[in-house]
Amino acid sequence: MDISRLLTSAVAASVVAIVVTAPPSSAADPAERADPDAAVEAYVEEWREANGVPGAAVAVVDGDKVRTYLSGEDGDGDPVSPETPFLVGSVAKTFTSALVLGLVEDGRIRLDDPVNRYLTWLDAPTMTVRQLLTHTAGYTAGDGLAVSERFDNEPGALRRAAGDLEHHGTPGEYAYNSADYLVLGALVEEVTGSSFAALAREDLFEPLGMTRTAADADGASTLAAGHRHWWAWTRAYDPGFDESGAPYGYVVSTLDDLVTYVRAQLAGQVLPRDLAGEAWSIQEVTGPGRGYGYGWSIDGDDRRRVHHTGATPGYFAHVSLIPGEDRAVVVLANSYAEKRAPSLSAAAADIDEIMGGRSATVRAGDPLLSAAPWLLSGLLPVGLVLMLVARRHPISSRLRWAFAAAAGSAAVGLALLPRLLGVTLGFAITWLPDLAIAVVAGSVTFLLAAASWAIRPTGAAGTPRRSGQHPPRTYASC
Repeated sequence: MDISRLLTSAVAASVVAIVVTAPPSSAADPAERADPDAAVEAYVEEWREANGVPGAAVAVVDGDKVRTYLSGEDGDGDPVSPETPFLVGSVAKTFTSALVLGLVEDGRIRLDDPVNRYLTWLDAPTMTVRQLLTHTAGYTAGDGLAVSERFDNEPGALRRAAGDLEHHGTPGEYAYNSADYLVLGALVEEVTGSSFAALAREDLFEPLGMTRTAADADGASTLAAGHRHWWAWTRAYDPGFDESGAPYGYVVSTLDDLVTYVRAQLAGQVLPRDLAGEAWSIQEVTGPGRGYGYGWSIDGDDRRRVHHTGATPGYFAHVSLIPGEDRAVVVLANSYAEKRAPSLSAAAADIDEIMGGRSATVRAGDPLLSAAPWLLSGLLPVGLVLMLVARRHPISSRLRWAFAAAAGSAAVGLALLPRLLGVTLGFAITWLPDLAIAVVAGSVTFLLAAASWAIRPTGAAGTPRRSGQHPPRTYASC
């Protein structure tokens, strides 16, 4: 999810997946350019350190050759290996797309069928399968976020989540979100009578030989904790698995399995032959020279790149294909932070550049999201000073109420900040924990400061007592 883009544009988007990758920046040591393997190893190490990633697994597929680069540890402290499980985030959308297009090939559904022909309980009279695949069904990023991270692993989880969806967008307009693929997952279950996880295993993962890939909690039992960022520190995060999010993000896989997957994709063994061209072609334009197909982002014309990034709280993944060169790059990391999204999402393209004999350097993160938690934390001492001054300096009532109003306004403004940025506080707690903590702490501090100014310290008779002032003496008459 490119939540930083959503926050800065004041629209609601983590997570849920990043769909645009910036071009690589240039620079490199001449010796490293002469040895691409060494250059990639150096890049991965620097990238991992810069982004606070405890463990990363990278593979470059070039025809029949596969190069792997493993670095760091998983959440249990074991060295990362090609069999280490990772959550793949929105890369799961490419799996869902393959299952849906398989049903289209079998004649069980059609791309332009209204979805509520099958999901009669869904309030979507004009929404089509094609619109869901291309993110033009009218759901917004916020609609998907509102039902994400439910951690519902009971039977019927997809229907319950899809049934709770609200529809706030405009049909026909492109809006990347997770709601579309949640509905597609529910559609797959309705048409086949099988659970999404079982169908993915039987019709996709097992036939391809992806033996360690799963879309259910049982298959994710060996998944170690991922990691989130708190200011400058990386902390383990293990909320559990969410089967209700499998069609758009909660699938567990390994580097070996994703190498198998990208090789099968490049060989034309995954998507139906008659639909593969459409799936890997721009159906909706998302920017100059780029767009979205059926579950895939597409960049460029001359050197077309078909790819998808993915993020869940604690994990990042990117699968990038260059079909014209029979090349692919897979990047997996057991850490995710929205403030690091630009750097994380640039890695696959950077590595492809390096392997092509060119150069690339690790990109910086999002400056706004990186600075925001520190800036908000810096307000806490201001609130504390206001509280101390309020108790020690009993100035005039008018000024006290002015200070109380100012502190109260600051408290309200901080409390509303997530909403003003287009997200809920609950979402911020999950995806932007340091920002959420700073917001809550700042709101409480300024609220207490407001109360301190509003409650005037008094001396005897309820009036402020000046320094050196004593109560008047009373003399008895003779």
